[in-house]
Amino acid sequence: MAKCFLVAAVALAIAGCATAPTTPMAAPSVNVTGKWQGTWAFEPVWLGGGQVVMDLQQTGAQVTGNMTVTGPSVNRPTTIQAVVSGSAMKLEGRIPGVLTVSGDKMTGVVYGVLEANVTLQRQK
Repeated sequence: MAKCFLVAAVALAIAGCATAPTTPMAAPSVNVTGKWQGTWAFEPVWLGGGQVVMDLQQTGAQVTGNMTVTGPSVNRPTTIQAVVSGSAMKLEGRIPGVLTVSGDKMTGVVYGVLEANVTLQRQK
């Protein structure tokens, strides 16, 4: 009986190590490298908003960089990690969200304490 239990436990442990199939990501169709500047606003807007500045570097689909978020009660520099799939940049880490790039404009939603709409323009 103990031998059967041990075999079952090992089988479950091995099965737990298997990875689930993942949805393939689209190749990046945009490059977000550079400085981006714009605004953010909570949803609902009357809760406040402020400015966003991002300085990004993209290698393949991977994006890293620095971001500063300012507003009535916030002045928070942080680092960014994201992945670009097609024209969408998925933010990961402290400030998750999805921003869509169209030319030199980036718009989308980020999720912090509350949902916020973001609009950014590439600086030249």
